[in-house]
Formats: sequence, C-alpha cells, structure tokens
Amino acid sequence: MKQSIKIPVLIVVLLTFIMIINQTPAVSGSDRMPQIDKHKDKDIACESCHEKGLSHARPDDSTCINCHGSYAELAKKTEKYDNPKAGIENPHKSHMGEARCTLCHKNHAASVLHCNECHSPKFDMKAP
Repeated sequence: MKQSIKIPVLIVVLLTFIMIINQTPAVSGSDRMPQIDKHKDKDIACESCHEKGLSHARPDDSTCINCHGSYAELAKKTEKYDNPKAGIENPHKSHMGEARCTLCHKNHAASVLHCNECHSPKFDMKAP
C-alpha cells in the first residue's frame, strides 16, 4: 500500500525550508546598537554600565547609583519638583520608595515618567 503525505504537513515542511534558506544574514554589532545613547554622547563606554559580553542586559540600580548618587542625594537634587498643593511629589522621594531607575530613565530610548502611569496628566515633568 502506498503512503501519501498529507498536504498540510507538506506545506509546513516547505514553508520551514523556505524560511531557512531565506534567512537574512546575521546583524553586525554596530547595526544592533541603540539609536539613542545618552552616556555614549558623553564619551562613557558601554562597559561602564554593562558587564563585558552582556551589553543587552539591563544594569542594576547600583550601577546607576555609583555615578548618579543615592536615592537620598537624587531626592535632594530634584526637590524643586515637590509641590504638595498640586499633589505632586519629588519623583525620587515618592510613595513608591526606591523605584527601579529604569522605570523612568531609558538610556537607549526616550525616557518616560512612570508616575504618569497612574497620575497622568498630573505630573508634567520630563525624565532625562
């Protein structure tokens, strides 16, 4: 008795084969680099924040704090944003406590104000 290949199986095999032979070439390292890089613009090397070989991994907050100061120091620098009458708190001294730096600050993309996730449009600040 002859065995026949079912059409759906044949289609899956052919599509898989086409995808394999039509793969785009590997992207070089420079092509994968982010288009925005606030630290690079200041001549700060990637290895200053990222472990060598792990350039795609988000650094710990401790990495940010080593250069930018503790949460208390940052709260002091941004105390001008405290406005209790308007219900606006200093973003570095908020009810969220010591929030992860990258909730707002994006080195390789446009930064956001995480406070606006719940309080929009009350907080009219720009996150660098």
